[in-house]
Amino acid sequence: MKKKLLFLSVILVFVLGTVFAQNAQELRIGTSVNGRIDAGQETWFIIRTTQAGVLSIETHGNTDTYMELYDAQRNLIKENDDGGVDFNAKIEVVAARGTTYLVKVRGFSSDVVGSYQIAANMENISDLRLGNLQRGNIESGRGYWFRVRATSNGILTVETTGDTDTYLEIYDGDNNYITEDDDGGEGFNAKVDVLANSGSTYLVRLSAYGDNSGPYQIRASIRNVPAPTSLSPGSFFNGNIAAGQEYWFSVRTSARGRLVVETTGNTDTYLFAYSDSYELLAQDDDGGDGYNARIVLDAAANRTYLFRLRGYSTSEEGPYRIFASME
Repeated sequence: MKKKLLFLSVILVFVLGTVFAQNAQELRIGTSVNGRIDAGQETWFIIRTTQAGVLSIETHGNTDTYMELYDAQRNLIKENDDGGVDFNAKIEVVAARGTTYLVKVRGFSSDVVGSYQIAANMENISDLRLGNLQRGNIESGRGYWFRVRATSNGILTVETTGDTDTYLEIYDGDNNYITEDDDGGEGFNAKVDVLANSGSTYLVRLSAYGDNSGPYQIRASIRNVPAPTSLSPGSFFNGNIAAGQEYWFSVRTSARGRLVVETTGNTDTYLFAYSDSYELLAQDDDGGDGYNARIVLDAAANRTYLFRLRGYSTSEEGPYRIFASME
């Protein structure tokens, strides 16, 4: 009896899936489709990629839209409200060739009514080789993707230079988010640092902050992790931040509890926390007093945690004191 019910369930899922696929409207890469949202209603689209790259799906118009992206088995991948222009939705995902996606579009709330356009496009991912400087022009509202391969273990840095206000996001090779930055570089330039493993691939998304546009330069580099200064719970260390420099500290816990590491002083500091295997655990800018950084971790007993300290920007310099304590 159980086998018969299981067989009937499989047939039912297959039939429902087929009906759903038939009702979903096809949205081809490089085209747009007109649609309309009625109160409380939703519309489904099906997209099939013909090449590898970054799949970008966005709506256009004056209607406040909400978008959800699913794989072919209807597992939710991403969702978005106002990632596009004004109240329009936009989703980007790194896609393989021959992949099928399902997109659901609805109004932001159940009373939203109006027309819209939805478009799907594929963007190439450019290779960004370590040490090479690449130049280009940013258009407002558009993302530019790069692929970086780490040739050794160390700190992978990706940064922009120039007069355009840039924004950087970095992901691992499976498109899992790692970190992002706005003005960590010089002026309004972005700068991201990641603890990289040799042979691993990282994805970088570059965009202009806000409505800015203009020329940019982007570079990736990798350097060794310096030996950290030991900092015991209940102790502190005094130092001076030099422009563009960073300082590493290690804290060894003896018992389980809340590990607090923070700076004091008038220097604008930024802290990153890592596990002993260099997994990023937390980061902070102004969580302490004034412009000081403060990180609180739920720490295990007899574990070593690593902390990276730098100025908020590459031009920041001045004295600091860093504390470690257990709560």
